[in-house]
Amino acid sequence: MREEGSLITVKIKAFAFGLCLMALLALPAGIMRAQAATEPEEDVTAGIMGRSVVDEMEDSEDVGLLESLATIANRYSFLLVGAEATQDEYKANAWTTASAFTGKTYYHRSAYKGRKIFNGMDVSWWQGGGNGSTITKIDWTQAHNEGISYVFVRASSRDSSSGSLYADTCADAHIQGALANNINVGLYVFSQALTTSEAKEEANALISQIKQYGWDITMPLVMDRENGSYKRLVAGQLSKSQETAIIEAFAQTVLDAGYTPMVYANASWLVDYVDTDALDKMGCKIWMARYNTYADTRVNSDATYEKLSAINYEFWQYSSTGTISGFSGNVDVDFWYKDLSVAVTGLAAEEVETDSISLRWDAVDSASSYQVYRSQSGSASYSLIDTVAGTCSYTDTGLSRGTTYSYKIKPIYQIGGTTYSGTDSASLSVTTESEVTLPEQVTGVYAATLTKSKIALSWAEVEGASGYCIYRRNLDTGKYVKIATVRDGGILSYEDAGLKAATEYTYKVSAYITYEGKNYVGTRSVKFKGMTKPAKVKNVKLSTAGSSITVSWDKVARATSYRVYRLNETTGKYKLIAKTKKGICKYTDKSAKSGESYTYKVRAYFSAGSGETYNKSEAVTMTVK
Repeated sequence: MREEGSLITVKIKAFAFGLCLMALLALPAGIMRAQAATEPEEDVTAGIMGRSVVDEMEDSEDVGLLESLATIANRYSFLLVGAEATQDEYKANAWTTASAFTGKTYYHRSAYKGRKIFNGMDVSWWQGGGNGSTITKIDWTQAHNEGISYVFVRASSRDSSSGSLYADTCADAHIQGALANNINVGLYVFSQALTTSEAKEEANALISQIKQYGWDITMPLVMDRENGSYKRLVAGQLSKSQETAIIEAFAQTVLDAGYTPMVYANASWLVDYVDTDALDKMGCKIWMARYNTYADTRVNSDATYEKLSAINYEFWQYSSTGTISGFSGNVDVDFWYKDLSVAVTGLAAEEVETDSISLRWDAVDSASSYQVYRSQSGSASYSLIDTVAGTCSYTDTGLSRGTTYSYKIKPIYQIGGTTYSGTDSASLSVTTESEVTLPEQVTGVYAATLTKSKIALSWAEVEGASGYCIYRRNLDTGKYVKIATVRDGGILSYEDAGLKAATEYTYKVSAYITYEGKNYVGTRSVKFKGMTKPAKVKNVKLSTAGSSITVSWDKVARATSYRVYRLNETTGKYKLIAKTKKGICKYTDKSAKSGESYTYKVRAYFSAGSGETYNKSEAVTMTVK
């Protein structure tokens, strides 16, 4: 991965390279052959995201050249004894694939043999027009046709000198090109975080960009940990516990936002400075950079790579010199070991009624949707009854009282424009209610407007109720969806937040009783409506023409009308002086007199079947000349 675009002279590094090269050339031929037999690869210590190693050596300080050469030189001392036997053993157990992007054959961990490999790459503005540009130089159609199923795009970066965060200006162009060609997209931030606060800031930067651009992100959000050009962050600078805590802070912020977190680093960084077990337990994925055809090669004296077998990496960046016909330069290329055999877990019946069963289950990573299968009592065959996306719940309706139904859930994946089926969950058998007396229908429902994003609901108590279920009509589908469960029969209100301004919402409420660990829901109430306020009127301006004052303001989304009020200086109260129709954001007060001072306010109104509500502006004053 590559973070910054500063041009750094490499004369000192070239000199050091020459010294190291001479030292290597001085080795006996047998030693050189041992190295060639075991690792005829790119630099195994590399890990530079978004640009080729060759390009990095030309103009960036962030190549770790001295460290890389020293590491390579040190390896000759232990590649003499036992290396070939160890690699032969690994090779015998591993499985292979050929990469169309490097022309090499790669050996994969034997434990991953049941997984499917998807090919991907990672890019930044180095594959666009550079800093400040907003273009992509990749032909995404050709990239997809050659087998690229996913891409990680650098969206943000932390300056390794000043520590400030900045956006990659080519990110949107890359992402739009990828999405238009059915290539799944993930994001990464070039991280130089030295504290957990900075880690959270980097995570929030990615999340904010997703919201700003509306990107369809189905791959992980990645924290790229590597040396910076100005050495703000270098390998080993932080203790293992500090480094892990910083990554955990990033990962938790990403998880809280509903995305999958991942950390990227080279093999030695992951082994020496990161508690990968802790990350794995919290759901943070591992992306390892190691430029070698043997990701897990274990050499007898190499403690770093002996430990690699314990790291559960899901992505392997295996080269920075991949080539695709859709781009003239080199690109980083990656393997994704996707386990499509992961089954849905946590399938349970959340609510059981006489004619319906509500199911829920745990989310499966990367699943784009879920298929719901049902079998009725007495039948061994399952039939597909529905497919749901964006949720891990489903309500099966129109069922028979006192009848047993069995269910299975299958995850579905959309990767690189192709649909893949996952593994069914274990079956769950549920019997609809036949004996329990259901609670009475809820009455006395009422909705009160609170703000532009909140509506307060209340209802009359139902005797014997264990709690209440609140349903809201989906504005797009027209179907009622359960949005909350009040798990206390004595609580008779609920605040629905996160709503659209100036919008009418329709609700229903039902009471339920809990019997032998199951919830039995009564008949839903009649529908009732509430509405949110429009946004406040902004940018109210006054202008004069003679003795007239013209009041103007910005349009308020979904407002159905506006009302203009003028302050009565004698009474101290505002009086309505005008009403304007939807879309008219101006009114001229011709009753103003020269030499007098006038103060105005404007209200934006939203009217619907359930009534009307409003929000107002700040007061604005002007004196007529």
